[in-house]
Amino acid sequence: MNKPVCRAAKTSSLAALLLIFCMSAAQAVKPLYEERPFSAPVIQAFKQAGIDPKDVTAYAEPLPPFTTRRPHSYSMGGDALANPASVTKVFTTGLALDKLGPTYRFKTDFQALDKPVDGVLNGSLYIRGNGNPAFKTSDLWSALRQLRSDGLTTINGDVVLDRSAFKPVKDDDAPGDSDEFDDDAPYRAYHAQPDALLLNYGAMSLNIVPGQGGVKVVGQEVPAHWAFVSEMRLVQGGCGAWKNGLSVDYRKSGGDVVVTVKGNYPARCGESRLPIRIPNQDWLWESWFREIWTELGGQFKGRVLTGTTPSGALSLYAVYSDPLSDLIKLMNKYSSNVMARHLELAVTGPAGDFNQIMKGWLASNDIRNTDWVFENGSGLTRNNRIDARGLTDYLAYMATRSDFPDFLASLPHAGVDGTLYRHVKNIDGYGYLKTGSLNGVKTIGGYVRDVNGQWWAVGVMVRSPKAYAAWKPIENLLETLYQKD
Repeated sequence: MNKPVCRAAKTSSLAALLLIFCMSAAQAVKPLYEERPFSAPVIQAFKQAGIDPKDVTAYAEPLPPFTTRRPHSYSMGGDALANPASVTKVFTTGLALDKLGPTYRFKTDFQALDKPVDGVLNGSLYIRGNGNPAFKTSDLWSALRQLRSDGLTTINGDVVLDRSAFKPVKDDDAPGDSDEFDDDAPYRAYHAQPDALLLNYGAMSLNIVPGQGGVKVVGQEVPAHWAFVSEMRLVQGGCGAWKNGLSVDYRKSGGDVVVTVKGNYPARCGESRLPIRIPNQDWLWESWFREIWTELGGQFKGRVLTGTTPSGALSLYAVYSDPLSDLIKLMNKYSSNVMARHLELAVTGPAGDFNQIMKGWLASNDIRNTDWVFENGSGLTRNNRIDARGLTDYLAYMATRSDFPDFLASLPHAGVDGTLYRHVKNIDGYGYLKTGSLNGVKTIGGYVRDVNGQWWAVGVMVRSPKAYAAWKPIENLLETLYQKD
């Protein structure tokens, strides 16, 4: 992009978008900046929140084109290692864009050993997944409707769910840390595990409805043969972290699945929504397949089971996901752990070492990462480690790539959407930042444009027993950067 367009980008109505393209076209060689400490008011804000500045690692660096002759960076313990929590997802996003490409689509294939004859499939129907993280009931309905339109009426065999594209994840491998809340709530939706045939993000939502007769549990968009039982007790007291005290139990009896929710529910909470994970995806697939196929007028009396697709199977119909450039928006704006794990596995394959692949890719792009650790691509772990300076170096690198518009658009827009819908409303929307949170950890990383039109890559990671109070000082840091004159 030529320089006149870049200068115009500072004042035109398309300022943000045009300037981002200018940044992508700018020189890729990272210049040396004079490094300054963050201002005393920024540091004091953390102290006032009860957070020791030594428990904060923060860094901000300007991105070309520069608005001053002598650009400089800001640091607060910028080289200290810390857990990035869900900010890890910005690295997973970049790696996936590089290795898969923004137009990559996941394929779910409906196959058989022979074509149906006179509407009858004399054999099994194989549903072969390769990791679509956003395959929903509506996609299953569309696929089965197309099979019916193509003339298939009767399946004289089993329905075989082929999830062999991903290495199986045992249920007890689920981590014990939450992305936004306290620990020890394994039933929560953010603990959904990767599955090559993931359906409905591996989760569902329940409505919790208190009343004079107790607490009612109502499933949302669930199969007809799933029942919901409440063993919740209505109690007095404040509406705090009530979700952490619940348990969810699944039982299958014949073709019915019974979901029982137990625990205390504060009456003061009123009606609430509770997203929960579905640990047994086979049950969900079987229920939806039988229900939809019957509603479409199809006949099937076989089993629904897990297996592998024989070689030589023919494709009857295939469902393709939205392109990766759209999937990463869902993943980052709403911090979907299971979607991040799917991108991780799509890049590494069943036997790949994500830590090794990620660090090798970063090193190949001159991102220093000697002591970094990437146990997984979602950030839902206590073991990931990066530093804020390296995070901003990585963000600066991403700003030079041709797929940067896809990367930027995937991040939560400050004060507008995603996990920043209620946060960072003090910079007039000039920020695109990924958030992260674990018990004792609060993080943010992304881009801010200041009032002079200068774009900054910024990363902040707080590790403290009072990390829950870090939002205000983090917002203060971002506002100080935004208001810089």
